[in-house]
Amino acid sequence: MSRRRQPKFIERHGARATAAASGLSTLPALASDVAAHALQWWELPATGLAGLLLGGALWSGIHRLKPGGIRRAAGTSQRPAADAVFTIDGGTRITLANPMAERLTGLARHTIRDNLAGPLMRGFTDQAPQIVEAALACIKSGQAVRLPDPVEWHAPDGRHHVLQLTATPAGEVGEGASLVFSDIAGTLAPAAHLQHGAAHDPITGLPNRALLLDRLCQALANAQRRGSLLALLLVDLDRQPGQAGGRQGPDDAVFRDAAERLRASVRAGDTVARSGHGEFIVLMDNLTDRTAVVAVARKLLNLLDRGFDGEGSGLHLSCSIGISVGPDDSADAETLLAMADKAMYRGKIAGGRRYTFHSPELDTWSHDRLSLESALRHGLVKGEFEVFYQPQINLASGNLTGLESLIRWHRPGSGLVQPEAFIPAAEASGIIHGLGDWAIIEAMEQLARWSREGLATVPVAINLSARQCADTSIVDTLRKGLADSGLAPSLLKVELTESTAMRDAGLAADLLQDIHGLGFSIALDDFGTGHSSLALLQRLSISELKIDQRFVNGIDDNGNDAAIVRGAIALAHGLDMRVVAEGVETQSQLRFLSEHGCDAAQGYLFAQPLPADEARNWLSGPPPHALHAIRRLAGGLLHSA
Repeated sequence: MSRRRQPKFIERHGARATAAASGLSTLPALASDVAAHALQWWELPATGLAGLLLGGALWSGIHRLKPGGIRRAAGTSQRPAADAVFTIDGGTRITLANPMAERLTGLARHTIRDNLAGPLMRGFTDQAPQIVEAALACIKSGQAVRLPDPVEWHAPDGRHHVLQLTATPAGEVGEGASLVFSDIAGTLAPAAHLQHGAAHDPITGLPNRALLLDRLCQALANAQRRGSLLALLLVDLDRQPGQAGGRQGPDDAVFRDAAERLRASVRAGDTVARSGHGEFIVLMDNLTDRTAVVAVARKLLNLLDRGFDGEGSGLHLSCSIGISVGPDDSADAETLLAMADKAMYRGKIAGGRRYTFHSPELDTWSHDRLSLESALRHGLVKGEFEVFYQPQINLASGNLTGLESLIRWHRPGSGLVQPEAFIPAAEASGIIHGLGDWAIIEAMEQLARWSREGLATVPVAINLSARQCADTSIVDTLRKGLADSGLAPSLLKVELTESTAMRDAGLAADLLQDIHGLGFSIALDDFGTGHSSLALLQRLSISELKIDQRFVNGIDDNGNDAAIVRGAIALAHGLDMRVVAEGVETQSQLRFLSEHGCDAAQGYLFAQPLPADEARNWLSGPPPHALHAIRRLAGGLLHSA
């Protein structure tokens, strides 16, 4: 992408602004509470480029001071910001957003976070490409860049805003930028009281966050006076409609439906509020214990775990619920909300579709989670991840028939980290989008390098996460990867788990049809662990079933597992699908699979996941020693082709 020439204004005044900011060199030594007060620059209108650069330097210093403290500090103020600010990392993924950014997009900050800036902003402005170009120029140069043309922004509430974009560096060169949208026409926030003048959400008619906080403060005072309890239930939809970056209007009916279900679940007198795009809050007061809270939480889970009719097509949503109890957990309204949010997040990272009460242990867990998220983000920027490849063996010939790409993390101080230790956190936080996109492109580029070397290439399988499958932009990522690598799509296979496909079968069918249209073959991973049907398997454009290793492991000593494996092989072949068994570790497992017609297998019996240079040996010339050993071990077990 060509670098945008910076305005002469920046050239004239940039040095002065940088000099003004240089006095902040001691900021990392400040205590976190001082840093929180210093964030008041975030609340004030920009007073010229020098002031903007000064604010950017301050924000950068706080970012370096304490990654986990950024969100807490940024969320402490209740005064409305005059500018909408999105902070992005070096890959243009949004890491922070201020309250005015919420107003501009109609999304909660935790929903905005981890989206790529370009796809998110395409839903609100046609100038998203220019915004991203300015952001990248700022990140690359380490200097502020102002977009020369005003940005025409269409807010979800129907209002039209004219904004000025200035991108300022966040951190060192290449680390990120703050995208500051200043209100030119005066339509965004004429005054603080106008921003929160409306007490209810315009789409659902529910109280908004401001009104909820007012009621929560009153309820806390009453609870302390009466000696009673109250509960906050933060309800977050596990997959939100329209989350791929488009405008939110077409999904209004879904949110209205969700609001009605919430109203129907609570007691008379309880408050149901909408605090963000897919986030609702229930306030229950005048409680004597937690019994009623549990009953309501269970009812909410059941009512929201049903189909919605968004835009006339079936849509399956579920929710995660975080619960805090006042004044037992805290007598402060904002703290109670933060506690409920931590509990919700803990439930989401555990798989969602559950309610979770806040506990003191969650404070430690939350700190560890934020540290892990920060390490993941830095690891992605610093190149700490590597794609490994596990061979798949054709059981008819004993030859290599494919490779599955699997991500590994070289975390400093921890050695090689397996995916089960970090993928759940990456999924729940949204980091999986950037990480997954990188893994896809890296696998494609590696396969292209092998092909250019003249090696006999075999198909490489690419894994898609649940959150990637919920974002239709993954099709664009795959399309771009094909174009950039020059690979034939027949050399690539997309894998998704059965549980991911069944979470929203309609969405999965549409997505897989689009992916299949690019020429990719599609494999259903972990088969047998979900609840798929024959009709659905035929609908999903699947050409391969992968039997989950837990059933393969039970072949020798569990008759039920052996029966499931036999049935899965017969079912797949009846639907003209190929079968691959995962986790093969013993000769007896290999014998069973071969005798019952399994097409291919992978597992430690053949090879563990290998770095690219070791996987290359399986492609270059005669089979390596390991493959010869496998053939000798198999002996006469391999069935005739």
